[in-house]
Amino acid sequence: MNVTKIAQELVRIPSLSGEEKDVAQKIRDLVQDAGVDSASIDAYGNVLALIRGSGDGCLLLEGHMDHVPPGTLSLWEHPPYSGEIIGGNVYGRGSVDMKGGLASMISSIPDITTKERSATILLAFVVHEETVEGAAVHKALEVLNFFPDLVVLGEPTELDLAVGHRGRSLIRVELWGRSAHASMPHKGINTLERAGEYIHKVELLKPLLPDHPRLRRATITPISVECSPRRLPQLPDYCELIFDRRLVLDEKESDVIVPLQKIVRQMIDGRKIRDGNVSILEETHICWTGNVLEVKDFFPAWITPEEQCTAVRKALPDNTRTLIWDFSTDGVYTSSMAGIPTVGFGPGNWRTAHQPNEAIPIKQLEKAREGYVRIVENFSS
Repeated sequence: MNVTKIAQELVRIPSLSGEEKDVAQKIRDLVQDAGVDSASIDAYGNVLALIRGSGDGCLLLEGHMDHVPPGTLSLWEHPPYSGEIIGGNVYGRGSVDMKGGLASMISSIPDITTKERSATILLAFVVHEETVEGAAVHKALEVLNFFPDLVVLGEPTELDLAVGHRGRSLIRVELWGRSAHASMPHKGINTLERAGEYIHKVELLKPLLPDHPRLRRATITPISVECSPRRLPQLPDYCELIFDRRLVLDEKESDVIVPLQKIVRQMIDGRKIRDGNVSILEETHICWTGNVLEVKDFFPAWITPEEQCTAVRKALPDNTRTLIWDFSTDGVYTSSMAGIPTVGFGPGNWRTAHQPNEAIPIKQLEKAREGYVRIVENFSS
């Protein structure tokens, strides 16, 4: 199977989160043609495949099918769904994050199936990772009814070995004030103004956030603000802020909530707001199959110990670096929640993900394909 051709075909199929149907059906057909023992699409739209082994051991190769929107089209030198080859790179949205990794995994299947191995190999290509990482792979593992001994995520690492990343939580802060005519603001409590004050107080917390020698410092930043009433000559008496909070190891929900709730209490006591609340955001995401993923947005940090990376480390060149990802992945479930040793290995530079003119080197696609074959061989042996 030609890894470059597969990457082009996948990039040319738009697959925003919740709209992965066409690419899922294409991937199912590709893995069936590649020679797996079984391939199917589950109730949530994940593509699941199985290559049976002769003995013990179970390895999961995993990646996600969805991608973020292209953004402003005028910033793209080549159309985002063109899959054009220019200068040895495949261009297009999702090429790095992470259809290149999927193409390398899929194209490795014929080499895996033609060799004897003791381990069973699972493949899971999941939906909605960009929106709620970990949720769909959780459902996929329930359907597969296997507990892998090792998970390899195909997210981009530039062919190095990723062993963890910070966690992520989305926090909702709600502020209630008192409405009044905009010509007489002194008669009310403007929650939009108070939201600005709240953000400033959160800024003062940043130096106090926990630090970790490998994951670096935890962070918090506002990513959304909504208020009501809106665009009327009336003070908004309700405001919702959403913060993105990156987590280090062993942080609990209370570690995130308590300092932010303290600010709310101070503002209530100072009569800056009438009331307020802080909570972990809970979301509902509809899959392309119509089924629903209900998720609480608290995804713990993880690091896989070096001794659990042996099978992958031996399969890769001696000069392979070990890295910690900047971003979050499905490892928040497989490692943090399920306790399965998890690593990352995939083609592409993750720093170019989600940007215009996303592109992946063909040479890395080919080397990643070879890497997955060697990882399976080392794991089986």
